[in-house]
Amino acid sequence: MKKYRLIPNLMLSAVLAASAVSPVQAAGKSPAEFDQWMEDEFIESMEDDYMTMHYTVKDYRKFGIEKGELTVGEAEDAEDYAENIKDAEDTLKELAEFDYDALSDTQKHDYDTIKNYVQRTMELNQYPLFDFYFLPTSGIIDNLLTNFTEFVFYEKEDIDDYLSVVSSVPKYIDEALEITKTQAASGYFLTDSALDQTKEAIQRFTSKTEDNELIVIFNKNVDAFEGLSDAEKEAYKTKNKDIIINSYIPAYQKAARELESLRGSRKSQKGVSDLPQGKEYYEALAKFKTSTDLPVESLLQICDDYLTAVFPEFYMYASTADDSVWDAKVSFTDPEEILSYLQKNLTEDFPAGPEVTFKASYLDPSVANDGIVAYYLNPPIDDIKDNVIRINGSKVEDANAMFETLAHEGFPGHCYQITWFMNTQPAHLRSVLSNIGYTEGWAMYTEDWCWSVSGLRDDAANLSRLNTGISYVLNAAADLGVNGLGWDVNQLAKWIEKKGFNSEMASGLYDFVIDDPGVILPYGVGLAQFMRLKRKAEKYEGFNLKAFNEVLLKYGDRPFEIVESDVDAYLKSLGGDVPETTPTPGTDITPTPEVTPQPADDSGEKWLLYGGIGALALALVIIVLALNTHRKANR
Repeated sequence: MKKYRLIPNLMLSAVLAASAVSPVQAAGKSPAEFDQWMEDEFIESMEDDYMTMHYTVKDYRKFGIEKGELTVGEAEDAEDYAENIKDAEDTLKELAEFDYDALSDTQKHDYDTIKNYVQRTMELNQYPLFDFYFLPTSGIIDNLLTNFTEFVFYEKEDIDDYLSVVSSVPKYIDEALEITKTQAASGYFLTDSALDQTKEAIQRFTSKTEDNELIVIFNKNVDAFEGLSDAEKEAYKTKNKDIIINSYIPAYQKAARELESLRGSRKSQKGVSDLPQGKEYYEALAKFKTSTDLPVESLLQICDDYLTAVFPEFYMYASTADDSVWDAKVSFTDPEEILSYLQKNLTEDFPAGPEVTFKASYLDPSVANDGIVAYYLNPPIDDIKDNVIRINGSKVEDANAMFETLAHEGFPGHCYQITWFMNTQPAHLRSVLSNIGYTEGWAMYTEDWCWSVSGLRDDAANLSRLNTGISYVLNAAADLGVNGLGWDVNQLAKWIEKKGFNSEMASGLYDFVIDDPGVILPYGVGLAQFMRLKRKAEKYEGFNLKAFNEVLLKYGDRPFEIVESDVDAYLKSLGGDVPETTPTPGTDITPTPEVTPQPADDSGEKWLLYGGIGALALALVIIVLALNTHRKANR
């Protein structure tokens, strides 16, 4: 059976485009046959992976889906990766059989998105030695916990299914450990710092037994489920408790011990490019994570261009701001109040979306990833009305952080974008493909916008807006330079100084990007891409932000080459001459000792805090958990 597989370390799946240009081919299968092919592919992908199915559809029978094996999946070895590549080649051959020119505009967008998703997945499957299961932010330890803490019981059989799946975790962990040992024997393993973070996450979770969150949440959900007798409820609770205490927790504890025994196995404690085939792997990873086909040098140039464009404005505000500006806060802190406010203030700049409800709540610290501020849970495609956002309260510093976090996860970020697109009734297959560079870039783009309705005075709002954007783009640039181009910490420091920021952040930032390569790229590069397109469009007479945003939204998450083609078509409709603007590598991406002057002494303390916030990236990363597409256990 053909599968849309991702290599396991991709926490959020993404589809990238080699080109948005129509392929040249002879007449082939019809548009109707293409629609049926997409639906068949969707059903196969659901039947291949029970957990993906459960999170993607509420009523699987309505789609003609047969329930798959009740496990979290199997950890994949080298043979599986070779099979994945063969499956991808077969899919590309099937796509080539369709008459592209006969397809509708929507179908062409689907075709291009699917094709490039398969191409990028195929490329990444060439590097199984780099596919680390136990990464701190994007690994299976926290991903599995999220899968189970967010599992919804729609009917009684879901409770039985859940217990079967959670029982399969020890076997999956064992398989992942065996593959990890094989990798380590060849010199491919976590950095010492990443290992420490993963072990800390395991300790945090396993420190609770009788009151473990997987027991507490399960009991709460069983009690709330209607139609069960008291005896049935107690039986379910007893069985789950036994699994968690006697199987699940010991499996995590075993993972911690065996991972520790592999400490020091990594050939290099530097960036991933320092490992054999590391540059080639990172090139593929960066394209996948940023939803574009550009090389590392060009992606870095996009970040550089963004920083160059916004730095003068940021410098102006930062160097003249007094404490009242630095300390200004939005007037509300309650999550649902903020979400309601943002939802009501979209209409001027964004097209109307479907009527949806939402619930925002805080995560228990024992299952909260230190690298995640909050996440949005994709709703089933057959019931998009009810939406869930979880918040890691320990990582939300103040009212302003809460405000922009909920703009990112809620409105007009992930909740709005995903439900808006799903409300257009797209092909079901699109729900299992995710362009993370687009989705996270969109959410960052809306963070930039949210300050315009924050109620803060202009200087305070703009300082917050620019500080967030610069932090993420600077992090992404560091990731590209260190992991893609092989910069050492001194080269990174020189580049940071050249951009006008305090180089003292270089050491912490270097450690962050080598621990989990590529994890920050969708946010920083994605933001820079959307802001680049906006700056391009704003130059044209007749530009309208609401119409522009509808162009960005219309065909859902897709590669940036396709997004830019859609934007160009919009600009041409305004009567504009649209030049080629594909970013190319420039000389400014090479680190040099040249230093841009720092702000005056009276603002230096604030500058170090805000300009250097990139070094605190782990506390800033806001990751949407699109559970139907991203879980390492369920590719």
